[in-house]
Amino acid sequence: MNQKFKLSPGYISGLVQTDGSFCCSLKKSNSDRFGLQFVPELNICTDIGSKHVLDEIKLFFGCGRIVINMKSNSALFVVTNLSDLHNIIIPHFLKYPVYCAKLHAFNLFYQIVIALFNKEMKTLEERRELLRMALSMNSTTNRKKEKIDSLWSNLGVRSADVKDKYLIINNINTVDSIINDDFISGVIDGDGSFYISFEKNGSIIPYFTITNDLYSMPLLEKIKLRFKDIGSINKITNKNAIRYKIMSLKQIIDILIPFMDKNPLFSERSNNYEIFKEASNLLNKEKPLTLETKLKIVELAYDSNNKRKLRNLSKTEYINLLEKLHNQNS
Repeated sequence: MNQKFKLSPGYISGLVQTDGSFCCSLKKSNSDRFGLQFVPELNICTDIGSKHVLDEIKLFFGCGRIVINMKSNSALFVVTNLSDLHNIIIPHFLKYPVYCAKLHAFNLFYQIVIALFNKEMKTLEERRELLRMALSMNSTTNRKKEKIDSLWSNLGVRSADVKDKYLIINNINTVDSIINDDFISGVIDGDGSFYISFEKNGSIIPYFTITNDLYSMPLLEKIKLRFKDIGSINKITNKNAIRYKIMSLKQIIDILIPFMDKNPLFSERSNNYEIFKEASNLLNKEKPLTLETKLKIVELAYDSNNKRKLRNLSKTEYINLLEKLHNQNS
């Protein structure tokens, strides 16, 4: 993996776009006038093997902490200190923004942090407004209905009909600014995938994807335009998500690989990219592919991405299949 790197501000924002979260914990507190404490938080989650990226982000910001969860094989960079959020985190994302639903969350996060830092919005009605913003930051939540009812009850709101009206809907459906290349690199390091498909007919197909939520369509369209409008964007069946995909070997060689070489990845995903790049170059050198080259690509790439997608056949079974197909065609 690429551990010798200089972190750029745009890359960090791109990684937050995909693997980060602006949120606000809500805790019952006897010390608060209305019994409710607001704890805004920025976090970024990676696989534990990419913890070095979070270490560099922590150094870049000069604040926060890193939490390791061995059960989930993950590492989490967290900033909750109100002064750090106000003086370091918010200025960064005002200068190097995120987009779409993530921008919606940041805008609400920004208002909450400013109010808490300046000790504003302390009346009952203003606290209700803070709660409305906190509950509206993200489209999905792990808070159960009973928990949400209890939070509103603390502030004297008990009607379900009234509570529904309190949600602030995300209306950000365009990306009007220029998307920088280092931001795109951060997005790819979070939600990108470099994959080599080994087909049962002996074909070997490289493809690249970025998967994100439905609200990110304007962002993926911008990234697609940056890649000279190659590939396609489609909704994933039965999921609230969309996927940008590039499958043309020529486009991968001519456009994607040169971009990635100029805008490198830093997480464990960089290993998959290097394998993907080498395999794509091998595929591009021979037409048709010899058995020798196919077997070389199998050894190189068959076990890559094994954490994310399992093969239907073992590597040995696929080698046997290739040899069988080769003998049939000889």
